[in-house]
Amino acid sequence: MRTILLFFIGGLLTAQPRPSAADLLANALVAFQENQKQQDHWNWTTSETRAVVDKSGAVVQKLPDVTIESVIRKDGRRCNAVLSWGDGVEPYQLHGEADARCSGEDPLAVPFQVESLLKSQRVKSGKQSEAGIELMIEHDKARVHSAQPDVRCTASIHATLLLDPRTFFPMRIAGELVDTGCEGETSQELRYGEPQPKRPLRRLLYKGTTFRLIYSLQADRFSNPSDGYWITTETHWARPFAKNAAAMVFANRRFDLKGGVPERVMLLDSHTTAQEFGAQSVTKFDTVGKDK
Repeated sequence: MRTILLFFIGGLLTAQPRPSAADLLANALVAFQENQKQQDHWNWTTSETRAVVDKSGAVVQKLPDVTIESVIRKDGRRCNAVLSWGDGVEPYQLHGEADARCSGEDPLAVPFQVESLLKSQRVKSGKQSEAGIELMIEHDKARVHSAQPDVRCTASIHATLLLDPRTFFPMRIAGELVDTGCEGETSQELRYGEPQPKRPLRRLLYKGTTFRLIYSLQADRFSNPSDGYWITTETHWARPFAKNAAAMVFANRRFDLKGGVPERVMLLDSHTTAQEFGAQSVTKFDTVGKDK
């Protein structure tokens, strides 16, 4: 009996309490922020495809593919510049300096931010297995009207995260915009001969938008685990248009939309090829598309 009692007490002393959902999300935020520091050691190009579909999912219009590269401004900041168009149009300032080629929009100004999502205040635990730790981010009505655009957007999202069980990095993020906090106006210079828009553009982040981001860990070229980099190998977006939308703009270029199609949705898939600076091997990295 004494032996059994000692074993039981020993088990109580060594048992570890299961972390709360809030603690797990905090760990995911730290892992994401630490991973961002590795970005300076990588360069990448992103290939984006877009199609407009109707209510049934049938394709009604295909838009030109575009390849965008990450370039570095004179002040050291990253920005996006068009490398090629699928329909053969010459990219704007293809051989110019980075500052001239950049899209003109700061990626940090886009309201959907993964880092902000990882700061959500409404989170629940899901299943845990060897494959990963599941968390659910819930719609937060109390913060949908925050003065901060990224907070409004995050509060409008219902998402499921799958965390790496070892590092807590968010390997997979899938969600839906269930409120209007991601909507808003933006501006983008048109660079392909079109007249400049007289009114601000509306972001394609309406209620009903769905998304999926999938990350994977890439080893650095010297096989140093601490220099590994989590990168997105796949993104998929389904973004509804406003009812009377006549055109859309992306990568500083305007495209007219076919009329007479109710409840149109733009499907965006992006894949990015990245290479560690000074390395010969090529890996995959992905960025969130920045449509307007």
